[in-house]
Amino acid sequence: MMQRFPRRSVLFSRKIKALTAVLLCFASTQAQALSFVRDAEIEATLKKMSAPIFRAAGMAPDSIEIFMVRDDALNAFVVERNMVFHTGLLEKLTAPEELYGVIAHETAHIAGGHQLQRANARSATTGPLVLGTILGIAAAAAGQGGVAGAIIAGSQTVAQRNILKYTRGQESSADQAAIGYLESVRVDPSGMVRTLERLKAIEIVSIGNRDPYTLTHPLTSQRIKLLQQRVSRSPSLGVRPDSDITYWHARMRAKLRGFLDDPLRVLRQVPASDQSEAAILTRAVAYHRSPDLRAALVEADKLLARRPNDAYYHELKGQFLFESGAAREAVASYQRAVSIAPGEPLLQVAYGRALLALGDRNSDLAARDALLSATRSDRLDSDGWRHLAMAESRLGNDLEATLATAEFQTLQGSLKAAERNAKRVQQLAPTGSPAWLRADDLIAAVERGLKNR
Repeated sequence: MMQRFPRRSVLFSRKIKALTAVLLCFASTQAQALSFVRDAEIEATLKKMSAPIFRAAGMAPDSIEIFMVRDDALNAFVVERNMVFHTGLLEKLTAPEELYGVIAHETAHIAGGHQLQRANARSATTGPLVLGTILGIAAAAAGQGGVAGAIIAGSQTVAQRNILKYTRGQESSADQAAIGYLESVRVDPSGMVRTLERLKAIEIVSIGNRDPYTLTHPLTSQRIKLLQQRVSRSPSLGVRPDSDITYWHARMRAKLRGFLDDPLRVLRQVPASDQSEAAILTRAVAYHRSPDLRAALVEADKLLARRPNDAYYHELKGQFLFESGAAREAVASYQRAVSIAPGEPLLQVAYGRALLALGDRNSDLAARDALLSATRSDRLDSDGWRHLAMAESRLGNDLEATLATAEFQTLQGSLKAAERNAKRVQQLAPTGSPAWLRADDLIAAVERGLKNR
């Protein structure tokens, strides 16, 4: 249904189509909300780990979109060519091999076309795709560091979640294919067995309150036994993970723990005597959330002393400072982060936001440049559009400010307001100019969304 939107519209990019497909898996009767999570560092880690698996399956890494949902459950799923991880799974799987196993298994479902085989189950329940649902993703690209989350609620057009369920045959097939992928990239497949055994234990002790993964990926003792037999003969059995992957996996878990677990409990469990990098990172975030800026900065500076050219650590310190009201100091940290990783739009938005807080023209000009670059790279970042509109308005650029506002309102689902501003852009801009054409795209999309609401 997506192809029915204007072809020149970049609003309906592959990323939006991917998010739409994910949203279509959640039943409106459950009024279920998804809290999508954005974090530049964690996304980079997941891409680093998944890319070789995708290539082993014969798929280009860029052809698969990866998302995170804030949820404590040990769960992951695929929708068409999109892979979704729950933060609970990312935090609780303690070894890279375990996460590799999940990635490989979910990749096998994509490569095997298992969801396409269940297309009939979806066709009766999907109904017309409503723009309001797509645009409800709002700040799914929140543009803020620190595992920022955005709530996306289901709507009346959302299909039944049971399309995520797989048959036992599909699960066994995916298991065997996954081992093949892992062997081709020299990853120990025993992590898959450990993960399934953990899930089986949860299934046994949690009757009536089963983990979502066991509901959509049926587990059987026979399936695990077959997997164990194949793994025992694997030439990759016992191969240790790459040290670089081990490092980034541990860092991802440390960051998730700091941001998502109770900070006071985290500080009790991660004593100051533990001076490992992961422990310092977890404590830094937990102190920030306590809140204790002084202690958070002490830990952040320890991290930077170890890795002075780490963009994500400079971003983290910038976040601590900015959210504590020290915008000028935050700008210096964000500027350093952006200089190290100029292609990261989430870092650029954070930098632009901090610059705007300074309130002078030179800072507004620098903020606009950073935000323009960010929104060109990630058009779904509503936070980027909001701050870009502010920068353009301060600089007296009424046309650009109005267009950025329309982009922001569209992503937020404020369709009528977006339509008004897009029409105002067409009044201000020469007919056929890039701004006029972009406003035309927004108007067409918004009108379709209003019609189908």
